[in-house]
Amino acid sequence: MLMKMVVALFITLTILKQWSNLNSLGQSKRINKRVYINCRSDNYVHWYQQKDDEALRRILYVNKDGSSIFSVRVDRRSNAYDLKVDTLKTSHSAVYYCACWGRGSHSDSNSRSKSSRTKLHYV
Repeated sequence: MLMKMVVALFITLTILKQWSNLNSLGQSKRINKRVYINCRSDNYVHWYQQKDDEALRRILYVNKDGSSIFSVRVDRRSNAYDLKVDTLKTSHSAVYYCACWGRGSHSDSNSRSKSSRTKLHYV
C-alpha cells in the first residue's frame, strides 16, 4: 500500500492562568476555557500530545466522519479537523502534533508539507 505524504503540525500548548499578549505564534487562554488548535486535511487526522520529559502519545484519531475519542471540531468545507479542549486545565500543558494523510493545497497537488506552532504560556 502506497502511503501519502505525512503532514505534522507542531503545536505547543502551555496553559495560562491569566491573560498575556503573545506573538503571532501564540494564543492566550485562561484555565477552564475552551481552546481550539487548528489542523487541515482532506482525509484522516491524528493528534499527538507530548508533555515535558514524556514520550509522544496519540490522543485523537479522526476519520472523514469526524468520529474520535477526544473532542474535535470538523468543517468539511475547509477540510478542518480542529482539536477541541472544552475545559482547559494545567495538566494539558504539552506539545501537540497533528499528522494528516491525504491531498493538500501545496504546489505539489498530491501532497503538502507545512508546519505550524502555537504556544500558550502558563504563568
